[in-house]
Amino acid sequence: MSLTEKKVGAIDCIMEKDAEMKKYCKAYFLKDLRQFPDWSEQQDESPLGDEDVVYLWDDFTVVKSPIVPEKGIIWQHVTPEWQDFCKSSLKFEIPDDLRYAY
Repeated sequence: MSLTEKKVGAIDCIMEKDAEMKKYCKAYFLKDLRQFPDWSEQQDESPLGDEDVVYLWDDFTVVKSPIVPEKGIIWQHVTPEWQDFCKSSLKFEIPDDLRYAY
């Protein structure tokens, strides 16, 4: 079961799946993630533009679609610097009411 909650300027995704599955993601415009100095994208057949929406998961990977997070991965270089950028610049965090799941 998945539930998508819309907010001003972002979409939060809450996925209830098996324990090994990711549980939370948040949508961002790609232009915001591209502000990270070491950003690079895994390209496939269709190039992405700044206005495309992508999803940052709780493990700090980025995908094109929250429905099938294992496919369409565009960023998986999780480093302390990337995590800090996500937390400080993008204000990414698990909402208080969902922290129980972790």
